[in-house]
Amino acid sequence: MRKRDNKKANKEILQALSLILQIGLAILVCMAMSLGIGYYLDRLFNTRFIILIFMVIGFLASIRSMLVLTGKYKPGEMKKDKNKEDNSDKNE
Repeated sequence: MRKRDNKKANKEILQALSLILQIGLAILVCMAMSLGIGYYLDRLFNTRFIILIFMVIGFLASIRSMLVLTGKYKPGEMKKDKNKEDNSDKNE
């Protein structure tokens, strides 16, 4: 293999590792923030169920951030598709 091919392969490996690190940190931050808010609200209102609600919210937020980071979901994509359908209906 050529030297330039090795550099390209190393660059791809580093990009993949950085994406994995970003996904892990995004999941950790989403879960930690939501659990922290839920714990604080439980202490404030002297309840025990708010933390469960925020745990589910944190889980859903972490899945969304993972999809955004991997490129499977682009925020605002549905609005653009809807606008295209509306414009095509008007043109006909």
